[in-house]
Amino acid sequence: MAMCANCSRALQPEWKFCIYCGTPTGVGTAADPVPETTSPVLRAEDIPADEPEPTPAAIRPEAVESRVNILAVLALILGCLISPLAALFGHLALNQISRSGERGTAIAWVAIVLGYLSLAAILVIGISYLVLNA
Repeated sequence: MAMCANCSRALQPEWKFCIYCGTPTGVGTAADPVPETTSPVLRAEDIPADEPEPTPAAIRPEAVESRVNILAVLALILGCLISPLAALFGHLALNQISRSGERGTAIAWVAIVLGYLSLAAILVIGISYLVLNA
């Protein structure tokens, strides 16, 4: 079966033009005429339908939907351990989530709040220690 030189699709021998891109196929030239009586009528059912290009989400939707950002989970663990680093890791996790489309936005925000609360608690304890022992 002949292939179109422009779009590389399969061509029927009786086609004078590619039905996909309109490029002349070279069939029916003066050197090789095609008799009009032998060419069948082209019906709409004979033309194959173009398949749409798959989107990245259509290729692997279950992988994107089921993944939770690891950095968000790590930030939540640090937040539960009362570490101010939870705020830093939470902000980094939000940045990754916005770029990759993973899950874990709520986890990252909880970690950020816990991180700032632990930072505030450490500052209050440190200032009160300095004031009371001065």
